[in-house]
Amino acid sequence: MLPEIIVHDSVRVLTSAQLAESFKTDSKTMNRNFQRNQDQFELGVHYFALTGEDLKAFKGERQNDVTLKYVSVLYLWTEKGAFLHAQFSKSKQAKDAYRALIDSYYTMLDKPPIEQPQALAISLADFQNLESRLVTLENQMHEVTLHSGEQLRLRKAVNERVYQLAEQTGARRVLFRALYSAIKDRYQVGSYRDVRQHELQDALNFVSSWGA
Repeated sequence: MLPEIIVHDSVRVLTSAQLAESFKTDSKTMNRNFQRNQDQFELGVHYFALTGEDLKAFKGERQNDVTLKYVSVLYLWTEKGAFLHAQFSKSKQAKDAYRALIDSYYTMLDKPPIEQPQALAISLADFQNLESRLVTLENQMHEVTLHSGEQLRLRKAVNERVYQLAEQTGARRVLFRALYSAIKDRYQVGSYRDVRQHELQDALNFVSSWGA
């Protein structure tokens, strides 16, 4: 069953509740992913935030929607926002749901019937456009750096390795500096925080074997 169609600023969007339902999760999980990775989301590109009179008007048009009753800030997610949520969820189910939304919701346009040959030509063009957008978004995700939880994992790995290698406090200080410097050199970053998400497992493996 398709979500209720919502258009904001001439763009089809989904509420957090609708997106959560499509991804087979809940709004709290969606909001938590958003808070943890908020620097990756751009207002007006990945989402819209309704407050005040705009939110009141939105609720007034949907008085039977119980998911809106206690909402003080309503997030509306664009196609690009849904893509980021699918990536941050790291579940195949969410990614499959995102592709289904592309096919059945975000890219569907209300057009009058047209002749079959023309329909096939438009379908091919839409498909190529979608593939191009997916490649662009995936390239952007390739550059996403570690979020706070992943930074913590890397710091813990560094601590464990240093304590394995040295018993003296003075020696540990030297090893900490050397290991963090090695991480920066290996991944060409100014700080361990700037290691990219897709490189995290490699970085953990590198740390665990460093100095051996």
